[in-house]
Amino acid sequence: MSTETGHARNGTTPDHDPRPVTTPVPNTFGDTPAEAATHQPADPRDASELGLREILKEDLRRHYGSLAHPGFHVLAVYRIGQWRLGLRGPLRSAVTVFYKVVNNLIIRNLYGVELSEQARIGRRVHIGHTQTILIPPHCEIGDDCTLRHNLTIGYAGGSAQPEDVAKVGARVELAPGVHLIGRITIGDDAKIGPGSIVMTDVPPGSTVFAAPARVMKPAPR
Repeated sequence: MSTETGHARNGTTPDHDPRPVTTPVPNTFGDTPAEAATHQPADPRDASELGLREILKEDLRRHYGSLAHPGFHVLAVYRIGQWRLGLRGPLRSAVTVFYKVVNNLIIRNLYGVELSEQARIGRRVHIGHTQTILIPPHCEIGDDCTLRHNLTIGYAGGSAQPEDVAKVGARVELAPGVHLIGRITIGDDAKIGPGSIVMTDVPPGSTVFAAPARVMKPAPR
């Protein structure tokens, strides 16, 4: 039997490696294989080009198809807030009241997420864990990003201009405890590790980690 025939029949590599041939999945901070498998292929359309139902279905798939996932709730309220801007008359007023009440009482006070309606959130963004997330006005977050708890995107000082805030590219991983401060750019495919305070631009594909913890051994008795 030829090597090629053996490969086709048993699904192993040509040198008869016993490991099955598999399709690699994205390597993400803390993602399980099931979570990583939800990453969708790129789509050229911008989030603003999708209808409300279409983008909500996409957000739901990104959050494991779970209607109970808090991250999906956060994005759903944000999407409704954006969708209402294209409405007119009494319908817009009614949806605005709904959006303001739910966003302030539930998303902010219960889930601990401040997501400004003036922020720009891309498609297939995954909020892995809520609580203590701040995304201010004029912030931009690209497609296929992953956000986790204790995330602060803020300004470098009280005199900063409204646009002096971070712009996050596509497919960026933000681990727990990340702080993005000032007018900086986080390039596509970057990974920001836990507890990192970032105040400078991060090139595409880079990985940022905070200083590792030191182990202080007990004094000898």
